[in-house]
Amino acid sequence: MRRRYLFGLLVATAVVVAIMLLWPDVRSGRTGSGPWSDPLVERDLDVILHDTLRVLVIEHHLTYEHMPGAETGLEYELLERFAKQIGVPVRAVVVDRSDNLLPMLQRGEGDVIAAQLAKRSPIERWIACTVPYRFVSPMITTLRADRALGISDHSALSQGSPPDSVWVSACSPFAPAEHRFPGNDGGANLNTRTVFTDTSRFGDDPVINVALGRMRAAVISDAEAVHFADRFPQLAFAEAPDVPVPLVFGVRTNARQLLRALDRRLNDPHEKEAMALLMSAYGSRLPHREPMSEEPFAAASLDSLLPLEDKLREQVERRHRDWELLAAIAFRETRTANTGPTENGTEDPLPMMPNTAQRADDDAADRVDAQIRAAARYLSALDTIWSRSIPDPDQRLRFVVAAYHAGPGHVVDAQTLAARSRLDPQRWEGHVERALTLLALPRFFREREVKSGPWKGDQTFTYVRDVVGLYDHYRSAARTVIALKGSTRY
Repeated sequence: MRRRYLFGLLVATAVVVAIMLLWPDVRSGRTGSGPWSDPLVERDLDVILHDTLRVLVIEHHLTYEHMPGAETGLEYELLERFAKQIGVPVRAVVVDRSDNLLPMLQRGEGDVIAAQLAKRSPIERWIACTVPYRFVSPMITTLRADRALGISDHSALSQGSPPDSVWVSACSPFAPAEHRFPGNDGGANLNTRTVFTDTSRFGDDPVINVALGRMRAAVISDAEAVHFADRFPQLAFAEAPDVPVPLVFGVRTNARQLLRALDRRLNDPHEKEAMALLMSAYGSRLPHREPMSEEPFAAASLDSLLPLEDKLREQVERRHRDWELLAAIAFRETRTANTGPTENGTEDPLPMMPNTAQRADDDAADRVDAQIRAAARYLSALDTIWSRSIPDPDQRLRFVVAAYHAGPGHVVDAQTLAARSRLDPQRWEGHVERALTLLALPRFFREREVKSGPWKGDQTFTYVRDVVGLYDHYRSAARTVIALKGSTRY
Protein backbone atom coordinates (compact mmCIF):
# COMPACT_ATOMS: atom_id res chain seq x y z
CA MET A 1 0.00 0.00 0.00
CA ARG A 2 2.80 2.35 0.92
CA ARG A 3 4.60 1.50 -2.33
CA ARG A 4 1.50 2.30 -4.35
CA TYR A 5 1.15 5.62 -2.59
CA LEU A 6 4.78 6.52 -3.24
CA PHE A 7 4.51 5.41 -6.87
CA GLY A 8 1.38 7.53 -7.38
CA LEU A 9 3.06 10.50 -5.76
CA LEU A 10 6.05 10.17 -8.07
CA VAL A 11 3.81 9.93 -11.16
CA ALA A 12 1.82 13.01 -10.12
CA THR A 13 5.02 14.95 -9.49
CA ALA A 14 6.37 13.95 -12.90
CA VAL A 15 3.16 15.11 -14.62
CA VAL A 16 3.25 18.48 -12.86
CA VAL A 17 6.91 18.99 -13.77
CA ALA A 18 6.23 18.05 -17.39
CA ILE A 19 3.35 20.50 -17.62
CA MET A 20 5.45 23.30 -16.16
CA LEU A 21 8.26 22.57 -18.62
CA LEU A 22 6.13 22.20 -21.74
CA TRP A 23 3.37 24.80 -21.15
CA PRO A 24 4.89 28.30 -21.04
CA ASP A 25 1.62 30.02 -20.11
CA VAL A 26 1.32 27.94 -16.96
CA ARG A 27 4.97 28.42 -16.11
CA SER A 28 5.41 32.14 -16.80
CA GLY A 29 2.14 33.64 -17.98
CA ARG A 30 -0.76 32.99 -15.71
CA THR A 31 1.07 32.36 -12.47
CA GLY A 32 2.22 35.84 -11.59
CA SER A 33 5.51 36.01 -13.51
CA GLY A 34 4.88 39.61 -14.65
CA PRO A 35 3.86 42.75 -12.76
CA TRP A 36 0.39 42.72 -14.37
CA SER A 37 0.00 39.00 -15.01
CA ASP A 38 -2.98 38.49 -12.66
CA PRO A 39 -6.27 40.38 -12.25
CA LEU A 40 -6.40 42.71 -9.26
CA VAL A 41 -10.21 42.90 -9.11
CA GLU A 42 -13.20 40.58 -9.18
CA ARG A 43 -15.46 42.17 -11.80
CA ASP A 44 -17.40 39.88 -14.09
CA LEU A 45 -20.64 40.06 -16.07
CA ASP A 46 -22.81 39.90 -12.94
CA VAL A 47 -21.26 43.17 -11.73
CA ILE A 48 -21.27 44.81 -15.19
CA LEU A 49 -25.02 44.12 -15.56
CA HIS A 50 -25.61 46.56 -12.69
CA ASP A 51 -23.07 49.08 -13.92
CA THR A 52 -21.44 49.98 -17.28
CA LEU A 53 -19.43 48.05 -19.85
CA ARG A 54 -16.11 49.91 -19.95
CA VAL A 55 -14.06 49.47 -23.10
CA LEU A 56 -10.32 50.22 -23.16
CA VAL A 57 -9.56 51.72 -26.57
CA ILE A 58 -6.83 53.34 -28.62
CA GLU A 59 -7.85 56.09 -31.04
CA HIS A 60 -8.01 54.48 -34.44
CA HIS A 61 -10.74 54.51 -37.08
CA LEU A 62 -11.18 50.73 -36.77
CA THR A 63 -11.30 50.91 -32.97
CA TYR A 64 -12.62 54.22 -31.64
CA GLU A 65 -12.87 57.85 -32.72
CA HIS A 66 -14.70 60.69 -31.03
CA MET A 67 -16.32 62.80 -33.72
CA PRO A 68 -18.41 65.94 -33.17
CA GLY A 69 -21.68 64.60 -31.80
CA ALA A 70 -20.82 60.93 -32.30
CA GLU A 71 -18.57 58.08 -31.23
CA THR A 72 -17.46 55.82 -34.04
CA GLY A 73 -15.02 52.99 -34.69
CA LEU A 74 -15.67 49.43 -35.82
CA GLU A 75 -14.64 47.67 -32.60
CA TYR A 76 -16.44 50.19 -30.41
CA GLU A 77 -19.62 49.78 -32.45
CA LEU A 78 -19.43 45.99 -32.19
CA LEU A 79 -19.15 46.21 -28.40
CA GLU A 80 -21.85 48.87 -28.32
CA ARG A 81 -24.18 46.35 -29.97
CA PHE A 82 -23.22 43.76 -27.35
CA ALA A 83 -23.88 46.22 -24.49
CA LYS A 84 -27.28 47.04 -25.94
CA GLN A 85 -28.12 43.34 -26.09
CA ILE A 86 -27.30 42.78 -22.41
CA GLY A 87 -29.03 46.03 -21.47
CA VAL A 88 -26.18 48.14 -20.09
CA PRO A 89 -24.57 51.43 -21.17
CA VAL A 90 -21.12 51.38 -22.74
CA ARG A 91 -18.26 53.82 -22.13
CA ALA A 92 -15.01 54.19 -24.02
CA VAL A 93 -11.90 54.65 -21.88
CA VAL A 94 -9.18 56.11 -24.10
CA VAL A 95 -5.75 54.76 -23.18
CA ASP A 96 -2.85 57.18 -23.54
CA ARG A 97 -0.31 54.46 -24.35
CA SER A 98 -0.86 51.02 -25.77
CA ASP A 99 1.40 49.45 -23.14
CA ASN A 100 -1.07 50.66 -20.49
CA LEU A 101 -3.86 48.46 -21.84
CA LEU A 102 -2.94 45.43 -19.72
CA PRO A 103 -2.37 47.30 -16.42
CA MET A 104 -5.65 49.17 -16.77
CA LEU A 105 -7.53 45.96 -17.54
CA GLN A 106 -6.05 44.13 -14.55
CA ARG A 107 -6.82 47.08 -12.23
CA GLY A 108 -10.45 47.03 -13.34
CA GLU A 109 -10.39 50.42 -15.08
CA GLY A 110 -11.84 48.67 -18.12
CA ASP A 111 -13.62 45.41 -18.82
CA VAL A 112 -12.67 44.74 -22.46
CA ILE A 113 -9.61 45.61 -24.52
CA ALA A 114 -10.45 46.84 -28.04
CA ALA A 115 -7.20 47.74 -29.78
CA GLN A 116 -6.86 45.66 -32.98
CA LEU A 117 -5.71 42.85 -30.69
CA ALA A 118 -4.34 39.70 -32.33
CA LYS A 119 -4.12 36.21 -30.89
CA ARG A 120 -0.33 36.45 -31.13
CA SER A 121 -0.20 39.71 -29.18
CA PRO A 122 2.56 39.92 -26.55
CA ILE A 123 -0.09 40.37 -23.81
CA GLU A 124 -2.20 37.42 -24.95
CA ARG A 125 -0.69 35.08 -22.31
CA TRP A 126 -2.06 37.23 -19.45
CA ILE A 127 -5.61 37.77 -20.73
CA ALA A 128 -8.51 35.72 -21.99
CA CYS A 129 -9.27 36.25 -25.69
CA THR A 130 -12.65 35.97 -27.35
CA VAL A 131 -13.25 34.04 -30.53
CA PRO A 132 -12.07 36.02 -33.58
CA TYR A 133 -14.47 38.55 -34.99
CA ARG A 134 -12.49 38.95 -38.26
CA PHE A 135 -9.21 38.10 -39.96
CA VAL A 136 -6.83 40.68 -41.43
CA SER A 137 -3.82 40.36 -43.71
CA PRO A 138 -0.67 42.50 -43.66
CA MET A 139 0.12 45.02 -46.37
CA ILE A 140 3.17 47.19 -46.99
CA THR A 141 2.57 50.86 -47.70
CA THR A 142 5.07 53.18 -49.36
CA LEU A 143 4.94 56.46 -51.27
CA ARG A 144 3.58 56.11 -54.78
CA ALA A 145 5.75 56.69 -57.80
CA ASP A 146 5.76 60.43 -58.45
CA ARG A 147 7.77 61.95 -61.29
CA ALA A 148 7.18 65.47 -59.96
CA LEU A 149 9.17 64.55 -56.84
CA GLY A 150 11.58 62.07 -58.40
CA ILE A 151 10.09 59.08 -56.54
CA SER A 152 10.69 55.99 -58.66
CA ASP A 153 8.27 53.20 -59.35
CA HIS A 154 8.06 50.60 -56.58
CA SER A 155 7.84 47.72 -59.04
CA ALA A 156 10.01 45.54 -56.81
CA LEU A 157 7.53 46.05 -53.99
CA SER A 158 4.61 44.93 -56.13
CA GLN A 159 6.58 41.81 -57.10
CA GLY A 160 6.98 40.79 -53.46
CA SER A 161 10.47 42.10 -52.72
CA PRO A 162 10.31 43.81 -49.32
CA PRO A 163 12.05 47.08 -48.45
CA ASP A 164 15.18 47.08 -46.32
CA SER A 165 13.23 48.29 -43.27
CA VAL A 166 9.58 48.60 -42.28
CA TRP A 167 7.83 50.33 -39.41
CA VAL A 168 5.14 48.63 -37.35
CA SER A 169 2.96 50.12 -34.63
CA ALA A 170 3.48 48.55 -31.23
CA CYS A 171 -0.28 47.98 -31.03
CA SER A 172 -0.53 46.52 -34.54
CA PRO A 173 -1.84 42.96 -34.97
CA PHE A 174 1.40 42.36 -36.88
CA ALA A 175 3.65 43.22 -33.97
CA PRO A 176 4.54 39.81 -32.51
CA ALA A 177 6.90 39.40 -29.60
CA GLU A 178 9.73 38.36 -31.90
CA HIS A 179 10.96 41.45 -33.73
CA ARG A 180 10.85 40.41 -37.33
CA PHE A 181 9.15 41.38 -40.55
CA PRO A 182 5.96 39.35 -41.17
CA GLY A 183 6.93 36.28 -43.14
CA ASN A 184 10.65 36.82 -42.57
CA ASP A 185 11.72 33.22 -42.42
CA GLY A 186 14.97 33.61 -44.29
CA GLY A 187 15.85 33.93 -47.95
CA ALA A 188 14.94 37.21 -49.68
CA ASN A 189 13.44 38.71 -46.52
CA LEU A 190 16.42 38.04 -44.30
CA ASN A 191 17.83 41.57 -44.46
CA THR A 192 14.58 43.36 -43.70
CA ARG A 193 14.73 45.29 -40.45
CA THR A 194 11.53 45.71 -38.44
CA VAL A 195 11.22 48.91 -36.43
CA PHE A 196 8.56 48.97 -33.73
CA THR A 197 7.16 52.41 -33.04
CA ASP A 198 4.12 54.31 -31.82
CA THR A 199 3.06 53.35 -28.31
CA SER A 200 0.77 56.38 -28.02
CA ARG A 201 -3.00 56.13 -27.98
CA PHE A 202 -3.01 56.59 -31.78
CA GLY A 203 -2.50 53.43 -33.78
CA ASP A 204 -1.75 55.07 -37.12
CA ASP A 205 1.59 56.87 -36.69
CA PRO A 206 3.58 54.55 -39.02
CA VAL A 207 1.27 55.03 -42.01
CA ILE A 208 1.06 58.79 -41.37
CA ASN A 209 4.84 59.03 -41.27
CA VAL A 210 5.05 57.24 -44.61
CA ALA A 211 2.44 59.62 -46.04
CA LEU A 212 4.54 62.59 -44.87
CA GLY A 213 7.73 61.10 -46.30
CA ARG A 214 9.42 60.46 -42.94
CA MET A 215 9.53 56.66 -43.30
CA ARG A 216 10.04 54.52 -46.36
CA ALA A 217 7.60 51.72 -45.56
CA ALA A 218 5.15 50.54 -42.91
CA VAL A 219 3.13 47.39 -42.30
CA ILE A 220 -0.60 47.82 -41.77
CA SER A 221 -3.64 45.59 -42.19
CA ASP A 222 -5.62 45.29 -45.41
CA ALA A 223 -8.60 46.81 -43.56
CA GLU A 224 -6.49 49.85 -42.66
CA ALA A 225 -5.19 50.10 -46.22
CA VAL A 226 -8.72 50.52 -47.59
CA HIS A 227 -9.32 53.41 -45.20
CA PHE A 228 -6.02 55.20 -45.73
CA ALA A 229 -6.00 54.75 -49.52
CA ASP A 230 -9.06 57.01 -49.70
CA ARG A 231 -7.37 59.69 -47.59
CA PHE A 232 -3.75 59.57 -48.76
CA PRO A 233 -3.48 59.58 -52.57
CA GLN A 234 0.31 59.67 -52.23
CA LEU A 235 0.42 56.10 -50.84
CA ALA A 236 0.87 52.76 -52.61
CA PHE A 237 -0.02 49.39 -51.10
CA ALA A 238 1.21 45.85 -51.70
CA GLU A 239 0.56 42.52 -50.03
CA ALA A 240 3.10 41.37 -47.45
CA PRO A 241 4.31 37.77 -47.17
CA ASP A 242 2.33 36.56 -44.19
CA VAL A 243 -0.87 34.67 -43.42
CA PRO A 244 -4.03 36.42 -42.13
CA VAL A 245 -4.25 36.83 -38.36
CA PRO A 246 -7.41 36.74 -36.21
CA LEU A 247 -8.54 39.86 -34.36
CA VAL A 248 -10.08 39.38 -30.93
CA PHE A 249 -11.20 41.26 -27.83
CA GLY A 250 -9.43 40.71 -24.52
CA VAL A 251 -10.90 40.37 -21.01
CA ARG A 252 -9.48 39.46 -17.59
CA THR A 253 -8.86 35.78 -17.01
CA ASN A 254 -11.31 35.78 -14.08
CA ALA A 255 -14.13 37.35 -16.16
CA ARG A 256 -15.36 34.00 -17.45
CA GLN A 257 -19.05 34.98 -17.64
CA LEU A 258 -18.21 38.04 -19.75
CA LEU A 259 -15.98 35.94 -22.02
CA ARG A 260 -18.73 33.37 -22.61
CA ALA A 261 -21.31 36.08 -23.31
CA LEU A 262 -19.03 37.78 -25.84
CA ASP A 263 -18.22 34.49 -27.54
CA ARG A 264 -21.91 33.62 -27.85
CA ARG A 265 -22.56 37.02 -29.40
CA LEU A 266 -19.66 36.79 -31.86
CA ASN A 267 -20.62 33.23 -32.86
CA ASP A 268 -24.30 34.04 -33.42
CA PRO A 269 -25.12 33.64 -37.17
CA HIS A 270 -27.43 36.68 -37.22
CA GLU A 271 -24.79 38.81 -35.48
CA LYS A 272 -22.18 37.65 -37.98
CA GLU A 273 -24.36 39.02 -40.80
CA ALA A 274 -24.72 42.33 -38.99
CA MET A 275 -20.96 42.44 -38.33
CA ALA A 276 -20.24 41.83 -42.02
CA LEU A 277 -22.45 44.77 -43.00
CA LEU A 278 -20.83 46.98 -40.38
CA MET A 279 -17.34 46.03 -41.56
CA SER A 280 -18.26 46.82 -45.16
CA ALA A 281 -19.28 50.31 -44.06
CA TYR A 282 -15.65 50.87 -43.04
CA GLY A 283 -14.42 49.99 -46.53
CA SER A 284 -14.13 46.80 -48.53
CA ARG A 285 -11.70 47.35 -51.40
CA LEU A 286 -8.72 49.46 -52.37
CA PRO A 287 -9.52 52.24 -54.86
CA HIS A 288 -7.81 52.17 -58.22
CA ARG A 289 -5.58 55.18 -58.81
CA GLU A 290 -3.82 56.26 -61.97
CA PRO A 291 -0.10 57.05 -61.71
CA MET A 292 0.53 60.54 -60.42
CA SER A 293 1.75 63.31 -62.74
CA GLU A 294 0.11 61.66 -65.73
CA GLU A 295 -1.97 64.81 -66.43
CA PRO A 296 -5.22 62.93 -67.12
CA PHE A 297 -6.75 65.75 -69.19
CA ALA A 298 -3.60 66.76 -71.06
CA ALA A 299 -4.61 65.01 -74.27
CA ALA A 300 -8.02 66.72 -74.34
CA SER A 301 -8.76 69.19 -77.10
CA LEU A 302 -9.19 72.88 -76.36
CA ASP A 303 -11.96 73.17 -78.93
CA SER A 304 -14.68 73.19 -76.27
CA LEU A 305 -13.09 76.25 -74.66
CA LEU A 306 -12.41 78.26 -77.82
CA PRO A 307 -15.73 80.16 -77.60
CA LEU A 308 -14.72 81.30 -74.12
CA GLU A 309 -11.22 82.44 -74.99
CA ASP A 310 -12.14 86.09 -75.58
CA LYS A 311 -14.13 86.23 -72.35
CA LEU A 312 -11.28 84.61 -70.42
CA ARG A 313 -8.68 86.93 -71.93
CA GLU A 314 -10.82 89.98 -71.19
CA GLN A 315 -10.98 89.12 -67.50
CA VAL A 316 -7.27 88.37 -67.41
CA GLU A 317 -6.40 91.74 -68.87
CA ARG A 318 -8.42 93.36 -66.10
CA ARG A 319 -7.66 91.26 -63.09
CA HIS A 320 -5.51 88.16 -63.57
CA ARG A 321 -2.28 87.26 -65.30
CA ASP A 322 -3.08 84.00 -67.15
CA TRP A 323 -6.20 83.16 -69.10
CA GLU A 324 -4.82 79.59 -69.30
CA LEU A 325 -5.34 79.20 -65.55
CA LEU A 326 -9.02 80.09 -65.87
CA ALA A 327 -9.25 77.73 -68.83
CA ALA A 328 -7.60 74.91 -66.86
CA ILE A 329 -10.03 75.37 -63.98
CA ALA A 330 -13.00 75.57 -66.35
CA PHE A 331 -11.98 72.39 -68.16
CA ARG A 332 -11.28 70.49 -64.91
CA GLU A 333 -14.65 71.52 -63.47
CA THR A 334 -16.70 70.68 -66.58
CA ARG A 335 -15.07 67.25 -66.76
CA THR A 336 -15.68 66.32 -63.12
CA ALA A 337 -18.84 68.15 -62.03
CA ASN A 338 -22.15 66.30 -62.37
CA THR A 339 -23.94 69.31 -63.82
CA GLY A 340 -26.15 68.91 -66.83
CA PRO A 341 -27.07 71.42 -69.52
CA THR A 342 -28.82 74.62 -68.50
CA GLU A 343 -32.33 75.51 -69.59
CA ASN A 344 -30.84 77.25 -72.63
CA GLY A 345 -29.04 74.08 -73.71
CA THR A 346 -25.55 75.18 -72.69
CA GLU A 347 -23.32 73.82 -69.93
CA ASP A 348 -21.72 75.79 -67.14
CA PRO A 349 -18.05 76.25 -68.02
CA LEU A 350 -17.17 76.99 -64.38
CA PRO A 351 -19.83 75.14 -62.35
CA MET A 352 -17.93 75.30 -59.03
CA MET A 353 -17.46 78.98 -58.45
CA PRO A 354 -16.83 80.64 -55.07
CA ASN A 355 -19.79 81.78 -53.02
CA THR A 356 -19.28 85.32 -54.25
CA ALA A 357 -20.24 84.37 -57.83
CA GLN A 358 -22.88 86.61 -59.40
CA ARG A 359 -25.56 84.82 -61.42
CA ALA A 360 -27.72 86.66 -63.96
CA ASP A 361 -31.42 85.84 -64.18
CA ASP A 362 -31.96 83.51 -67.10
CA ASP A 363 -29.45 84.70 -69.67
CA ALA A 364 -26.80 82.00 -70.17
CA ALA A 365 -24.26 84.38 -71.70
CA ASP A 366 -24.59 86.81 -68.82
CA ARG A 367 -24.32 83.94 -66.38
CA VAL A 368 -21.10 82.71 -68.01
CA ASP A 369 -19.69 86.24 -67.93
CA ALA A 370 -20.62 86.56 -64.26
CA GLN A 371 -18.96 83.25 -63.40
CA ILE A 372 -15.76 84.12 -65.21
CA ARG A 373 -15.65 87.56 -63.58
CA ALA A 374 -16.17 86.02 -60.14
CA ALA A 375 -13.49 83.39 -60.77
CA ALA A 376 -11.00 85.99 -61.97
CA ARG A 377 -11.66 88.24 -58.97
CA TYR A 378 -11.37 85.35 -56.54
CA LEU A 379 -8.13 84.04 -58.03
CA SER A 380 -6.68 87.55 -57.96
CA ALA A 381 -7.65 87.93 -54.30
CA LEU A 382 -6.09 84.56 -53.45
CA ASP A 383 -2.92 85.51 -55.25
CA THR A 384 -2.74 88.65 -53.11
CA ILE A 385 -3.13 86.61 -49.91
CA TRP A 386 -0.01 84.55 -50.64
CA SER A 387 2.02 87.16 -52.55
CA ARG A 388 4.22 87.92 -49.54
CA SER A 389 4.42 84.56 -47.81
CA ILE A 390 5.03 82.56 -51.05
CA PRO A 391 7.40 84.69 -53.17
CA ASP A 392 8.04 81.95 -55.79
CA PRO A 393 5.33 82.51 -58.46
CA ASP A 394 5.24 78.84 -59.50
CA GLN A 395 4.71 77.71 -55.91
CA ARG A 396 2.22 80.50 -55.27
CA LEU A 397 0.16 79.32 -58.26
CA ARG A 398 -0.30 75.96 -56.55
CA PHE A 399 -1.36 77.54 -53.26
CA VAL A 400 -3.85 79.74 -55.13
CA VAL A 401 -5.39 76.75 -56.92
CA ALA A 402 -5.56 74.79 -53.66
CA ALA A 403 -7.26 77.70 -51.88
CA TYR A 404 -9.70 78.07 -54.80
CA HIS A 405 -10.75 74.46 -54.27
CA ALA A 406 -10.50 74.02 -50.50
CA GLY A 407 -10.76 77.58 -49.20
CA PRO A 408 -7.89 79.65 -47.78
CA GLY A 409 -8.49 78.49 -44.21
CA HIS A 410 -7.80 74.83 -44.95
CA VAL A 411 -4.64 75.70 -46.86
CA VAL A 412 -3.40 77.83 -43.95
CA ASP A 413 -4.18 74.92 -41.60
CA ALA A 414 -2.17 72.63 -43.87
CA GLN A 415 0.76 75.07 -43.76
CA THR A 416 0.59 74.97 -39.96
CA LEU A 417 0.61 71.17 -39.92
CA ALA A 418 3.44 71.12 -42.48
CA ALA A 419 5.65 73.36 -40.35
CA ARG A 420 4.97 71.22 -37.28
CA SER A 421 5.72 68.05 -39.28
CA ARG A 422 9.13 69.30 -40.40
CA LEU A 423 7.89 70.01 -43.93
CA ASP A 424 8.35 73.25 -45.86
CA PRO A 425 5.21 75.43 -45.49
CA GLN A 426 6.23 77.41 -48.60
CA ARG A 427 6.43 74.45 -50.97
CA TRP A 428 3.41 72.58 -52.30
CA GLU A 429 4.42 69.25 -53.88
CA GLY A 430 5.71 66.83 -51.30
CA HIS A 431 5.12 69.27 -48.46
CA VAL A 432 1.89 71.22 -47.88
CA GLU A 433 -0.09 68.95 -50.22
CA ARG A 434 0.78 66.02 -47.94
CA ALA A 435 -0.06 67.95 -44.77
CA LEU A 436 -3.44 68.87 -46.27
CA THR A 437 -4.40 65.18 -46.41
CA LEU A 438 -4.06 64.99 -42.61
CA LEU A 439 -7.15 67.19 -42.21
CA ALA A 440 -9.35 64.14 -42.90
CA LEU A 441 -8.25 62.57 -39.60
CA PRO A 442 -9.89 63.63 -36.30
CA ARG A 443 -6.61 63.61 -34.38
CA PHE A 444 -5.44 66.48 -36.62
CA PHE A 445 -8.53 68.53 -37.39
CA ARG A 446 -9.42 68.62 -33.67
CA GLU A 447 -6.14 70.28 -32.77
CA ARG A 448 -6.19 73.80 -31.35
CA GLU A 449 -3.99 75.23 -34.12
CA VAL A 450 -6.39 73.97 -36.81
CA LYS A 451 -9.03 76.67 -37.25
CA SER A 452 -11.14 75.54 -40.21
CA GLY A 453 -12.03 71.98 -39.19
CA PRO A 454 -12.00 68.77 -41.27
CA TRP A 455 -11.39 68.62 -44.99
CA LYS A 456 -11.03 65.86 -47.59
CA GLY A 457 -7.52 66.86 -48.51
CA ASP A 458 -7.11 63.98 -50.98
CA GLN A 459 -9.52 65.73 -53.35
CA THR A 460 -7.59 69.00 -53.26
CA PHE A 461 -4.31 67.06 -53.60
CA THR A 462 -5.55 65.61 -56.91
CA TYR A 463 -7.29 68.81 -58.00
CA VAL A 464 -4.11 70.90 -57.80
CA ARG A 465 -2.12 68.26 -59.69
CA ASP A 466 -4.78 68.18 -62.44
CA VAL A 467 -5.21 71.95 -62.79
CA VAL A 468 -1.48 72.68 -62.79
CA GLY A 469 -0.95 69.95 -65.40
CA LEU A 470 -3.70 71.42 -67.57
CA TYR A 471 -2.32 74.92 -67.07
CA ASP A 472 1.13 73.88 -68.29
CA HIS A 473 -0.45 72.02 -71.19
CA TYR A 474 -2.54 75.03 -72.21
CA ARG A 475 0.43 77.36 -72.11
CA SER A 476 2.44 75.06 -74.35
CA ALA A 477 -0.55 74.74 -76.71
CA ALA A 478 -1.29 78.49 -76.82
CA ARG A 479 0.21 79.00 -80.29
CA THR A 480 -1.92 76.15 -81.63
CA VAL A 481 -5.04 77.78 -80.20
CA ILE A 482 -4.14 81.11 -81.78
CA ALA A 483 -3.49 79.47 -85.13
CA LEU A 484 -6.93 77.86 -85.01
CA LYS A 485 -8.51 81.27 -84.43
CA GLY A 486 -6.31 83.06 -86.98
CA SER A 487 -5.07 85.44 -84.27
CA THR A 488 -1.88 87.51 -84.61
CA ARG A 489 -1.64 88.67 -81.01
CA TYR A 490 1.36 86.43 -80.24
